Amino acid sequence: MSTPYFRFYPTDYEADTAHLTLLEDGAYSRLLRLCWMTPGCSLPDDEGWIFRRLRVRGDDEKQAVRSVLNEFFRKVDGRICNDRLAREHEQAVGRQEAASENGKKSAAKKASLKTNDFISTNQNQNQNQEEEEDKSSLSSADDGAVVQPIDEIAIAVSAYNASAASAGWPKVQVLNKTRRSSLKARLKDCGGLDGWVVALAKAKASPHLCGQNNRGWTASFDFLTSQSGFTKLMEGNYDDRQSPQQNRQSAADDRFGRIADAAVRNRAPSRPDFGFR
Repeated sequence: MSTPYFRFYPTDYEADTAHLTLLEDGAYSRLLRLCWMTPGCSLPDDEGWIFRRLRVRGDDEKQAVRSVLNEFFRKVDGRICNDRLAREHEQAVGRQEAASENGKKSAAKKASLKTNDFISTNQNQNQNQEEEEDKSSLSSADDGAVVQPIDEIAIAVSAYNASAASAGWPKVQVLNKTRRSSLKARLKDCGGLDGWVVALAKAKASPHLCGQNNRGWTASFDFLTSQSGFTKLMEGNYDDRQSPQQNRQSAADDRFGRIADAAVRNRAPSRPDFGFR
């Protein structure tokens, strides 16, 4: 796991390096940075590789690097490492992994809360609608009662989830602002709830949208409410296509039907009141 920074303690560093020359101090600083950015927080035991990476020029710089390596680094299994830097690297990786895990837990908790809010909202809407229907049934049509508007969005989502259960599509768990806006636009495109039901039936009748393809891909709420996906659906791009053999059989059946129909039409009627005119 990549860690872009490490903790630096000036007091500790100065206490350990006060005897270094300016050239050696600069070499030590570069070695620490290079070691930190190298996988495993260690360097290969290859002096030429290290010189190239540190951009060493001249014998005095090479000697400064050798002095620092001999004093502050040690060799382990063909690698060169600094014990203090290795401990800092291990602690940094641990903190980063802990932060990542906490982030995942927080995201999962937020998603769960959104799902619960969505379910609770739908339940409250259904309960309120039932209460309004009960009130309407107890009053006459001449009482001047105000008819509550139908929540097309909630009904359309329920219709999708019912279709998803039989078609194998993923059900809607969260209805955010973006999804609501897309669904509202598609309802407008197809003329309301009746057109939406027709679109869902058309999608369910498509083997391709129900997973019968080489990837096992299925349609989803976001796909069906996208402008591109919905347009392709309604234009028949995903309609079931008969195989050539089925098409030939269908054509043969049509020809047989026309021959039989012609035979019936040409048959002499037994009574004037019956037959074709």
